[in-house]
Amino acid sequence: MPRVFSDDPTAAMETAKAIIGGRISIDHDALAQEAFDNASGKWQKIAAIYALGFLADPKASPILREILADDGVDSDVRGHAAEALGNIGDRNAIMLLKDILGNSPSPELRESCEYALGEIQIHS
Repeated sequence: MPRVFSDDPTAAMETAKAIIGGRISIDHDALAQEAFDNASGKWQKIAAIYALGFLADPKASPILREILADDGVDSDVRGHAAEALGNIGDRNAIMLLKDILGNSPSPELRESCEYALGEIQIHS
């Protein structure tokens, strides 16, 4: 499958913003696949996750939870997955977010998990 996003951080995020703004039409499943694909680069994953969070498609939640739960995934990618789950309002992520917070995550991942929990409370 051809990549949706460049691995250049600026280009990847500009593409994500275009998707969110409706200037680029793409199947949400393709975004989720790029977010989860081990062959995707860091910024390809982050941009896909960012777009999924702002598109607020709850069908993406299981993949986002899986990314967040994987300690082997880059912490920046995991943080974006946490924030996307918060933007979606995924109540099924609450225990995972709390578990991560209980295991002394990096300050950045902690902040993302706290943000997500706050957003989930707003959506409830």
